[in-house]
Amino acid sequence: MVCRKSFKSTLLAAILAIVLLSACAPDPSMQLISPSMVVLGEGEVFVPPTPTPRPRIAVLTDEEIYAGLPETLSSLMPGDADVGEALTVPHGCTGCHQLDNSLVEIAPTWLEVADTAVGRARQTGEAGPAQYLYTSITNPDSFVVSGYNSGEMPQTFSDDMDAQDLAHLLTYLLSLRAEVAVEVE
Repeated sequence: MVCRKSFKSTLLAAILAIVLLSACAPDPSMQLISPSMVVLGEGEVFVPPTPTPRPRIAVLTDEEIYAGLPETLSSLMPGDADVGEALTVPHGCTGCHQLDNSLVEIAPTWLEVADTAVGRARQTGEAGPAQYLYTSITNPDSFVVSGYNSGEMPQTFSDDMDAQDLAHLLTYLLSLRAEVAVEVE
């Protein structure tokens, strides 16, 4: 009797599992991820998506990079990237910004920030990536990256840093770019 009850329970569990698994099967009429698995109707052609290339600072001229900076600052460009990197410690930049994607919950990454600034300058209407970074440092709430809160970054860098220090810091940030340049139209 116990064996028969166990067999019935096992059989019922197997049938229930088959029903549940078949209910979760993908709809064959829906487009799947792999192009070889796409069901096409007569006359239809699969066109795979093409990624939009990321803008790269390496394809810009110095004039395009420094466009829009105040004259007092642009005359000091380029600064010294090593001095700029050293300035990130006493000003607390590296407490929130990282050179990889390991701590992006606090602040945007600085991984390839120069390339990122090219795209963001275009999106925000800034004249160039250096101007975008300059405004982001001296008036941080002007451009708050999606997913982050305004008011998190100190608002005092324009008072705490002179033009030469800002030139060094901008030069450092503009040196953080991808290794390979890709032409973007």
